[in-house]
Amino acid sequence: MVYASMVALRQRTPSQAAFGQVLRTYGLIQRVMRPYFQQYGLSQAQWAILRILHRAENEEGHANGLRMGELGQRRLVQPPSVTTLVRRLVKAGLVTHTAAPNDRRGFELRLTPKGESLVGRVLLEHHQQVRSVMGGLGDEELPAFCQYLERLNTHLAALAVKSPDTLD
Repeated sequence: MVYASMVALRQRTPSQAAFGQVLRTYGLIQRVMRPYFQQYGLSQAQWAILRILHRAENEEGHANGLRMGELGQRRLVQPPSVTTLVRRLVKAGLVTHTAAPNDRRGFELRLTPKGESLVGRVLLEHHQQVRSVMGGLGDEELPAFCQYLERLNTHLAALAVKSPDTLD
């Protein structure tokens, strides 16, 4: 009887199997990308912030940079986590933070010339690195894969709105 219960516990539903695969994939992507970013002296989280600021300034026209809260929203983490990362990037001379106009408590974040240069160097190889990571799927499979992920992301975003935020 106990053995039958244990076997039943090991049998996974399709949702459990898919969830496990998503977690495993995420872990493996991190494992592959960690040394890639380390060669530039960055963590993956630091790169994410640099890339968000680069996009905001160079692709979206945010000449004044981004506020800490907006950076956190784009990164999907709470301000205390962003603050620690930003402090390290400021200390490294890659990001500046200046007081926001009309708000003594707010800061606007921008890349320094050193930060822009580093982002440019990373981006030279980044497309090839991403292609290598995603190489397990063919170009013809990627659009369907992206559609599935988008559907899952939309569903998760709706669940996140309903759930209390516990990221601290």
